Amino acid sequence: MRRNLSMMIKPSSSKCNLNCKYCFYNSISHNRNVKDYGFMCKETIGEIVKKAKEFCNGGICTIGFQGGEPLLVGIDFYRHLVDEIEKNNNGTKFNLTIQTNGTLINKEWASFFKDYNFLVGVSLDGIEEVNDLNRVNYKGNGTFHRIMRGIEFLKKYHVEFNILTVVTEELSNRIQECYEFYKSSGFRYIQFITYLNALEENEMVANRNPLTPKKYGEFLIELFNMWYRDVKNNNYISIRFFDNILSLFLGYEYEACEMRGICSCQNIIESDGSVFPCDFYTYEKYSVGNILKENFKDILEKQKTMDFIKGSINSIDKCHSCKYNVVCRGGCRRRREDRKNFNYLCESYYKFYDYSFCKFRELATLQHECIEHSHKHTPDMHHLHSH
Repeated sequence: MRRNLSMMIKPSSSKCNLNCKYCFYNSISHNRNVKDYGFMCKETIGEIVKKAKEFCNGGICTIGFQGGEPLLVGIDFYRHLVDEIEKNNNGTKFNLTIQTNGTLINKEWASFFKDYNFLVGVSLDGIEEVNDLNRVNYKGNGTFHRIMRGIEFLKKYHVEFNILTVVTEELSNRIQECYEFYKSSGFRYIQFITYLNALEENEMVANRNPLTPKKYGEFLIELFNMWYRDVKNNNYISIRFFDNILSLFLGYEYEACEMRGICSCQNIIESDGSVFPCDFYTYEKYSVGNILKENFKDILEKQKTMDFIKGSINSIDKCHSCKYNVVCRGGCRRRREDRKNFNYLCESYYKFYDYSFCKFRELATLQHECIEHSHKHTPDMHHLHSH
């Protein structure tokens, strides 16, 4: 039987060449029994690929690499990966993605990504003045120019890439400048995320620039207005959050797990083979197994895995009675735990949906009309969504 599988691998564990002030994985690693599991060895990635082929049996396997900084493990690790994929393949198709801070990308990396069809996500927080407030190295120096140099290599070698941006108060104050900078730089696929508060009471979290729900709601509306204007002018910029909402109006299901109202097992694999259901829960107590000792089928069918998924179901009465529950669904489980089973950003989303709901419906109607006239499918709004 053919099956599909998605996983995220952390080949460098929590190692990183940057010291971003809001990094949630750095915070998590400081609160684990083992902060850093070291670099993943070639034997481990070989075992992962082997068991992925067995599970998929000719289906589709999507592997994302994240960190820490996943390029630190070195390019030979990824060369070994593609060798393992090609060896004795049973027809399983592998889609490869990687999320990087971009500072280590050179012509060798860019050429490799192009040759093996990696989709690359680059972390960048807008214009230089905003990016360099939080995305710094261990000397406290900004990283904007190093990131942009890496992006230029990706462009030169025609590598598909997208931009991942963390929303801080500073970025929200200058979102118009950042959005225009992204457009002028030719960035067509963008994802905006908010950073996380501490999950554990003793967790180390910088949280120096808290983004209030009121401010985030204003940010979403301002960003939406620019995006909506461009859509109406046939200049589509893919913003993952908006893409998902528009897809729902077009009759599709959300692809972003944080928008579905219930979790799935994301198969987050640390460098020692430990498997976790979600990137936000990579503490030892949430581990659901080890891929070196078990297979994907057994891990996915474990009671502990099932309990994690069931525990994510949104049971908040206020959410179920809300007129926007059909699109919001209570948001990400991790966000609901910020305020003891109530989404910290509820106010933000309510304000945003109150403003944008009818406009999304309008865009969906226009899109349906285009489909009817052209007999073509909708634009590929899922290009970004591997991360």
